Amino acid sequence: MRFEKYKILLGFVFLFTIYGCSIPTDFYIQNHTKESKIITIKYQGNIKNQIENDSYGTFSFNYKNGIVNPKEFKRNKNLLSLNKTIIGDYKIEIVLPASSTTRIEKTHNFGWSNWSIDNIKIDDQEVNIKDIQAKSIKIKDDNVYKIE
Repeated sequence: MRFEKYKILLGFVFLFTIYGCSIPTDFYIQNHTKESKIITIKYQGNIKNQIENDSYGTFSFNYKNGIVNPKEFKRNKNLLSLNKTIIGDYKIEIVLPASSTTRIEKTHNFGWSNWSIDNIKIDDQEVNIKDIQAKSIKIKDDNVYKIE
């Protein structure tokens, strides 16, 4: 009887420990071409205030020269940040250098399934987020979209 109480108690401790865990699940774009690409990201809601109060780094648009996988990207502590141009209340434009990798969406616990992104325009070609998700490859817990 006493052992059963401990099993129940340990079960609750385990449950609450896992409940507090968070898994980083980010979205990356890799530019496999030999030229820079203009990427315009249109969000579903007004992002102006979020950009000003971005303590988490959601809108940092870090990048690394070279085509790297998410694990290598996260391991690197000296990432560069792309210059961003805010267009109105809903859009951000960045220029992704040739042969480079950038993090577009920084989320936790598979939050990319509820992305705040409406669509992405690469140069002059607009792609809705559902198509981006469908064409992305999953590497462990992250998604990677390749521009080829």
